[in-house]
Amino acid sequence: MLISRAARSTALIFVTLSVPLYLLHLNFNIISIGLIYLFVSLSTVAISLGIGILGDRIGFRKAMVIGELPAWIITAALAFSTNIHLILAGVILSGAAGSPGAMRGAMSPGINAYIASNWPEDKQRVYHMALITSVASAFSILGTLMLYSQGYLGLYYGIIGSFRLLYGISFILIVTSTLSLLMLKEKPVQRKSNVIMRKSSGKHVLKVAASNAVNGAGIGLSIVLLPAWYELRYGITPSQVGLAFLGSYVASAIGGYFAIKFMSSRDQGVLRIASITRFLQGAVLIGMAFSPFVWMAVAFYTTRTFIAGFGIPSRNAVNVSGIQDGDFGAGTSIQGISARAFQGSSGVSGYLMDFYLPFPIILGGAIQAFSGILYYKLMKK
Repeated sequence: MLISRAARSTALIFVTLSVPLYLLHLNFNIISIGLIYLFVSLSTVAISLGIGILGDRIGFRKAMVIGELPAWIITAALAFSTNIHLILAGVILSGAAGSPGAMRGAMSPGINAYIASNWPEDKQRVYHMALITSVASAFSILGTLMLYSQGYLGLYYGIIGSFRLLYGISFILIVTSTLSLLMLKEKPVQRKSNVIMRKSSGKHVLKVAASNAVNGAGIGLSIVLLPAWYELRYGITPSQVGLAFLGSYVASAIGGYFAIKFMSSRDQGVLRIASITRFLQGAVLIGMAFSPFVWMAVAFYTTRTFIAGFGIPSRNAVNVSGIQDGDFGAGTSIQGISARAFQGSSGVSGYLMDFYLPFPIILGGAIQAFSGILYYKLMKK
């Protein structure tokens, strides 16, 4: 699993960081890119739900292997085609070009269900999710270095050619991730044939989904188009955008490491950690929006990703705690798609950037901070 997450994170972080920039250099404007990402979010919803429900029936290892296909599609389309229609089809239909957060490569359809099914205790789940978070975040650094190398490769292959070469490397990494998943083992799952989810699990899932929907709207506004925002706001190159994200992935890896140590050394309130960290992620974004200098914006975003790396393992443990065995696939998928569907707010983000560049970051941060409060209110009982 860790080998898979390492390879997947390297590839998908490069893809998610670079696609908005690649589209800018293919002469798309920021409004058009925002609308493209609206359709990306819709594809992601369909893929995530389908893989989750399938996992409850065939097992989560097999479901995760099938869930790698969208990453194959997008990396192959970007690496091996110069046809703009095929490129757009690959980006949209794969649903794989999403938020460039450190968890992008770690989280795939079925991963939460796999962990919940194999480790029943909250503390075990937090530990394993924190370990995956830390490793995936660490290898996300390589994804940013790939984007940084584009500036040098561009001298020899041109801007478009250098991007395509790096997408080819990403394709090889996705193949490596898939092969690693094939070697996983898992406990036998309680397979279902006709019921999507039991009522007792559904109540818990809907509470999480409501909070995730609000949070997803905030992320769609503020984070999905963040690489393009950096370039437009501060006039930096794609290579420099890679450097801007480098420290954030280091911080996320450190946050995941501290989550491991924190949870193993004491019995803390998992819900409290999950809620406070989500609130702080949004609050820090508001400060980032008002940053007059790129180094200041990078510092704010790096702080945010440390908080995210520390809080996500606890939040995932809370999210699966009320789901019964046999419902993990459908339950975690519905929780995930509620966030991904509302990341379609990125379509509005492009318009807001065109109106006033800091505005989507301010609004998105405020929405995410509110989602942290809502999460605690909904889950405390």
